Amino acid sequence: MVKVGAVVALGFGLLAGIITMRAFLFPDFQHKVVPCSPEEGNEFITLTDDILSRFQQAIRIQSISYSVHDTNTTALQMMLDHIRGSYPKIHSSPHVTRELFNFSSLYIVQGSDASVKPVLLTGHIDVVPAELEKWSFSPFSGAVDGGLIFGRGTLDNKNTVFGLLEALEFMLAKGIQPKRTIYIAIGHDEEVMGLYGAVVITEELKRRGVRFAFMMDEGCPVLKEGSFPGYHGPVGLVGTAEKGFATLRLKLEHPGGHASAPPRTGGGIVQLSEAIVKLNNNPISTSFGGGIEVAMFEHAAVSSTWWMRILSSNLWLFSPLISAIMSIKDSTRAQISTTMAFTQISGGVKDNVLPNSASVTINTRLLPGHTIETVTNHIRKVINDPSFEIEVLYENNPSPISSTSSEGYNVIHHTIKQIFPDAIVIPGILIGGTDSKWYGELCDDVYRFAPSYLGTEDIKMFHGHDEVITVKNYEQTINFFYHLLRNLEKSFEVTIKDEL
Repeated sequence: MVKVGAVVALGFGLLAGIITMRAFLFPDFQHKVVPCSPEEGNEFITLTDDILSRFQQAIRIQSISYSVHDTNTTALQMMLDHIRGSYPKIHSSPHVTRELFNFSSLYIVQGSDASVKPVLLTGHIDVVPAELEKWSFSPFSGAVDGGLIFGRGTLDNKNTVFGLLEALEFMLAKGIQPKRTIYIAIGHDEEVMGLYGAVVITEELKRRGVRFAFMMDEGCPVLKEGSFPGYHGPVGLVGTAEKGFATLRLKLEHPGGHASAPPRTGGGIVQLSEAIVKLNNNPISTSFGGGIEVAMFEHAAVSSTWWMRILSSNLWLFSPLISAIMSIKDSTRAQISTTMAFTQISGGVKDNVLPNSASVTINTRLLPGHTIETVTNHIRKVINDPSFEIEVLYENNPSPISSTSSEGYNVIHHTIKQIFPDAIVIPGILIGGTDSKWYGELCDDVYRFAPSYLGTEDIKMFHGHDEVITVKNYEQTINFFYHLLRNLEKSFEVTIKDEL
């Protein structure tokens, strides 16, 4: 018995030694970067009253997308006119061409070296509707109060579009022609699937045979301090993949009848409700260990608290524990699971008649590696009732996972560190949808990042009330894009020294 105990103790000791050694020797994925600051002089863009005024005017233009076939075309034309009138260097430069695709714009900034593969930067000028009475200021006022800029589009996505345009105007005013050709696609209907913007531009670029080294679209933000487990500082989260999107209808046909003599089963609405409860109580299992989340924690490991460093550098052992931690919050659980949300329910036509049918609409977001069949098979297994019909209304598969060792990822990583020097940079998954789902087939790698500085609670401002960006963060956004444009000139093939 003593010998068994000694062997067990020795085994635990060896395991503890391996865990500790890995934590000590784990590679550091973070770039060492000189921060951007006003002391850079002509390499830093100070937010002036004119720059702020141009952004405010963009917010005041109500470029709302209501549905695929219902966009505010008058406002969209006003936005195009505003952009053209605000950036004379861009629109007069011999190096820049602009093409219109409906109300979407494609700018091509011609590089000096045609042998270098071009890149694509994208954003959109349309916004979702806003409920006026629920805002502190009018959502289309562009009001500035206490260092905050209020308005629909301040985060999604006029900040990115106008930040990029300000950066390009500044660069061209300095007489700089980039070495690499840069394509800038500005969509007008991203909020309603991009069918007349991004899709049309993609088809044209395919026809021309254009292929990009990488692209960057809107996406994950810089998370404020304390938003990421085990690290107390800000985190620049670069989306290296995007979840898929599907809409299903779960429907039940039922004999119906008069409400005065309801069946013991309760009828179609009760049966549908029971099915919804079953699905809600039996979600699709989390999938930690086979996707982006591994790189996400490993890239944060060396910068984390000691205990999180131990866990993150030994995911071969501690994945179940990290998965449990990630599953606590809705926002983090969504990063490691295919989700189902019940968004619309229908049934019944009169208060004293049992309905002949009842249905619920399910919005599902698919992890890379999952398909719509993953979801439909799960629904059938959990409900276990052949009387239910599943109809797929729309589906879009998850994106491939882009590299974290590529030139594109390292350019973005380096630029984030210049503007947010206290942040670590890690890969992640974007749980929303962007136009990159269309452009992706033109690119070797696709990244989704916006230099917005947000806490986990701030995410609700997207499509919500009191959408706001700080004046400082808008200045950071402009400087991020300027340094990104300049960094595209450089080589960022970074080799990580792995001592394990």
